[in-house]
Amino acid sequence: MSAQSQTIAFENIDVVQKKLISMDYEDVENKLVDGMRGGYCFEHNTLLKMVLEDIGYPSVKPLLCRVKWGKQDTDDPSTTFTHLVLQVATDDGSFLADVGFAGINSIEPVRLDVGTEAQELPEGQFHVVPSKHKGYYVLELLVKGEYRPLYEWRDEAAPLVDQVCSNWFSCTFPTARFTSQFFACRVINDERHHILNDEYAIRKGHGADKILIKEKIVEKARLDDLIDNVFGIKLVETEGIDRFLN
Repeated sequence: MSAQSQTIAFENIDVVQKKLISMDYEDVENKLVDGMRGGYCFEHNTLLKMVLEDIGYPSVKPLLCRVKWGKQDTDDPSTTFTHLVLQVATDDGSFLADVGFAGINSIEPVRLDVGTEAQELPEGQFHVVPSKHKGYYVLELLVKGEYRPLYEWRDEAAPLVDQVCSNWFSCTFPTARFTSQFFACRVINDERHHILNDEYAIRKGHGADKILIKEKIVEKARLDDLIDNVFGIKLVETEGIDRFLN
């Protein structure tokens, strides 16, 4: 997980350029590995699933999640299933593996011991608890002294047809997160590098000890430079990638 997060950027450039995203294994490998591109959760965690199965993990279960990070806490669900993660069975127990939640996911697996004490991981303290929505579990991160939810899921494998539908929504629906903004993220050593629309940020550490450096991107040439030389994304065409610069 750490190697993938540090080698392959999280990015939605194809969606920004109004292209469709494929979850086909060959397409994912060609884009993220051979094409030296990045991708978003449906691509990243599909690639991770391919790798885990190839090296011999017998049970890698895809889970569809409702994103709760930055959303209002409501009695009824306020988002649909727009995130894909993996549940991986090992001799040491069951773990949540996710390399596709950009800036705040753990680059190490999270143990799926529901309701146990917090797990100290490189990005902070995480735990898994039952959700207020019956039948769901939620991953939470400790932020400024309180736990905040990242996403919730049911403990059932998501059929491929459901994954494809969720991916289609995420790359085509006009007000979906990734059709309405530019986003890129890459882990470089102990730093997280982000682009959100016209802002480039470098975050080192987390919590009270966090160091944050920001830069406003005003020209397409600077965006091109960051994408290539910081995020390691090799684009064949760059037309339209600057449409979220102000």
